Amino acid sequence: METLEAIKRRVSTRKYLDKQIKDEELQIILDAGKQAPVAYNKYDDLIITVVQNKDVLNEIDRLCDKYYGVDTRIFFDAPTLIFVSSKKAKYDQEYENVACIMENMALAATDINIGNVYLKGMTLHIEEKTLAKILNLPEDFKAIAALGVGYPDRETTPKIHDIKINRI
Repeated sequence: METLEAIKRRVSTRKYLDKQIKDEELQIILDAGKQAPVAYNKYDDLIITVVQNKDVLNEIDRLCDKYYGVDTRIFFDAPTLIFVSSKKAKYDQEYENVACIMENMALAATDINIGNVYLKGMTLHIEEKTLAKILNLPEDFKAIAALGVGYPDRETTPKIHDIKINRI
């Protein structure tokens, strides 16, 4: 698939089959993430963590449910979560760096017909040290965002978005 086609086809998948993606597919997604641009070439300040263990996924879901007080299904039962964590960046670019990695992974997943959804709530609503412990992160790293990936349970139709463009 061409890059522009993947960009047009990417949608947030909110319902997945109960089937794990293949290791080869996961590797394609991870390799795309590792090719993302990162400020000052500080790739050592980033960690990508793959969570596929059902017990760990259930614990993450339980902690989010506890925060919200309801059954959230916060990651829509995606069978794989890919967290991207960062050290604090010198000029606060950790969020931009993670966003670039996330977008590369989302587009790669779309390119190989793997559903995906960008997730931020887990990193906001699970206590930072608790999530760091679950993800086995070094002390100076913080989970910034996650990408849920898996086989979509239905065909999705891309949406056409309109954002105002101001030309000067």
